[in-house]
Amino acid sequence: MKLKLFFFVLVAGIGLLATSSCKQESKDKAPETEQAGQVEQPAAGQPQAQPNVQLPPDFTPVSGPPTSAPQNAKGVWHFTCAKGCAGGAGAAGPCGKCGEALVHNQAYHEN
Repeated sequence: MKLKLFFFVLVAGIGLLATSSCKQESKDKAPETEQAGQVEQPAAGQPQAQPNVQLPPDFTPVSGPPTSAPQNAKGVWHFTCAKGCAGGAGAAGPCGKCGEALVHNQAYHEN
């Protein structure tokens, strides 16, 4: 009976030691796992940042042509029909009424 009690206490003690050491390992490894698993996602429409990239001091980012509104504050269209149809557009293309090519309207840029 004493021998059974001794083995029970021995097994229980080993179990407690093994459990506490596993918990300690989990605590030590958890931050690494969490840090490695966390990746910040850029918001929609924003470019993804490149870590540890050194840019030259004279670097100028290159982007596409600036986009403009189809009409200015006075309501003048950026591109209008060459035949004089009413309306216009913000980019060159065919007229919505007659199909003729839209032409650039210089009055759009004038104050």
